[in-house]
Amino acid sequence: MRNLLGQLREIETRQAALREEQAEVMRAIVSAASGVTEAAELLGLDPKTVRQRERGTSGIVMVVYRGTNTEKVDDKGRLFGETGQGEDSAAQLRADSEWFAVAQDKRETLRAVVYVVEGKVARVREIEDGEWREEEGKVALPVGPALSPAEVRQMFPTLPFNVDSPRPMVRGKIREYIAL
Repeated sequence: MRNLLGQLREIETRQAALREEQAEVMRAIVSAASGVTEAAELLGLDPKTVRQRERGTSGIVMVVYRGTNTEKVDDKGRLFGETGQGEDSAAQLRADSEWFAVAQDKRETLRAVVYVVEGKVARVREIEDGEWREEEGKVALPVGPALSPAEVRQMFPTLPFNVDSPRPMVRGKIREYIAL
């Protein structure tokens, strides 16, 4: 049984690598064809299928929606939301990393957090290697410094928006996950 499980894991690893290779080739085709619609026509596929194949298995990002008119400290003294101290401040980094309900099955594939403030992407932070501290069912994420628009494009080429892009909030939605 152990041998079979090992074989299965090896096959899954090879499949993931092939999906990533296919996604890279599909992105190159879309780029060379000057867009998804043109690539879809060349390939005889629906544009949605082309977009799906561009993504591969690169993971997900968590999009967090925030307003500026909310309390900045909860009843336990924890910072959250927009601190007004700048994206590079220790206070904003702390508020951006703490405390999120992230399902166990999403943790392995979470690559970044996108912070949307008042309908506009304010910043993107990569999930770095590090400890995921847990407290009362929520986690503090090991996020890095805010990425520049060029870094976002390079690291997450299939992310459908970037820093300063409009991202209208949906009433009642505080976060969502988007596949890369």
